Amino acid sequence: MDWLKPRRYRHFDLPVNKVFAHKVMNPDMVSRHIFLPLIHYTKTETRYKKCPKTGTRTIVQKERPIKYASHRDACILSYYAHQINQALDARYKEKGISDNVIAYRALGQANYNFAAEAMSFARAEAPAVILAFDITSFFDTLDHTLLKRRLKSLLNVQELTDDWQKVFRFITRFHYVDLNELKAHPVFGARLREKSRDRIASVEEMKAKGIVFHANPGVTKDCRRGIPQGTPISAAASNLYMIEFDVAARACCDQVGALYRRYSDDILIICKPDYAQAIETEIINLIAAEKLEIASHKTEKTRFEERQTIPRATKAAQYLGFTFDETGAAIRESSLARQWRKMRRAIRRAKKSAMWRATAGLSGKAHTKKLYRRFSHIKINEEGTLRTLRNFSSYGRRSAEAFGADEKITQQVRRFEQAAQREIAKLKAL
Repeated sequence: MDWLKPRRYRHFDLPVNKVFAHKVMNPDMVSRHIFLPLIHYTKTETRYKKCPKTGTRTIVQKERPIKYASHRDACILSYYAHQINQALDARYKEKGISDNVIAYRALGQANYNFAAEAMSFARAEAPAVILAFDITSFFDTLDHTLLKRRLKSLLNVQELTDDWQKVFRFITRFHYVDLNELKAHPVFGARLREKSRDRIASVEEMKAKGIVFHANPGVTKDCRRGIPQGTPISAAASNLYMIEFDVAARACCDQVGALYRRYSDDILIICKPDYAQAIETEIINLIAAEKLEIASHKTEKTRFEERQTIPRATKAAQYLGFTFDETGAAIRESSLARQWRKMRRAIRRAKKSAMWRATAGLSGKAHTKKLYRRFSHIKINEEGTLRTLRNFSSYGRRSAEAFGADEKITQQVRRFEQAAQREIAKLKAL
């Protein structure tokens, strides 16, 4: 049961065990199952964008709506997502697109491996154009009719069985409760603040207390669109939806010797300059055929030359958290800046804690072991042996190794580690 993952969050039911996991493999049980509402919250990520002309930074808030399922529902969705993924892997091999779809799949590689592959291809094909596309409101705009048609095709059935129909109906005609509304409620808000593993409430209790059950906003009289982002089956369903596009995009790129990769709603194509405009037009048309839309303001075209040109005609290409041009690869500036903010925030908290302890007459010693674990790539055990830590520093070093020659990542990571070491040394000297 490699699809079964423990979930410790609080919801409208209790965590499940392997006994229940065995039950979800019974189609009759799933067809009779009553799904609970999802819980919705908005995940906000602060990003700092730098203007290439003025160098000034602007703060951009990226919001991502997340909806997560109850424990029993998540267990069921995980099992059915597992079935979709297995069938998709077989279909990808059959269609010859197994290398093109790289999101939400167990491929044994990390994002830096895929980014390094793209840069290597651009170097080999230089001069080349790197095209990056982004789909507008991807999960919120998936068409239910197309999704159901592709699910039937994948399962090789004329009509969905009762269990599959139950699962499909849940992810397309879902209902959810807003987490902020729960927190604001005098009864449920108090429960959420408790350190407890009990369920938040029953459906009957929420209805009695006036909690609103919101419906999928994409389902109207004339429209049937959208699946929740954040459930165990959402990723598999999105890959299933895009399978015909993947086949068509791969065929389009193969005709001109271009590279095509898709990571969820991020599409990357590397081609010769003479084919760039035609491929861009074709991708826009193919996406429109899927009843989706390319976010034109996010489309990026990067010229990759055989040698560095100063000044560059276009900014460096961005892909999976990295930037790369003729001079080499680097961790994206916004990603690196986020790590610097985390480091400084952790140092400030440790310093504040040490000062408070000293004021309270306790030991004022600053505890730095945790800081070393977070901001150093190695750890010295009590036996004197070295152990590599799994953190940003070790991630950066693995990335540098994947990109090979001319990378700028090692320098970025070393500068970060040196700054962290200096700050920790100051903290220990208090």
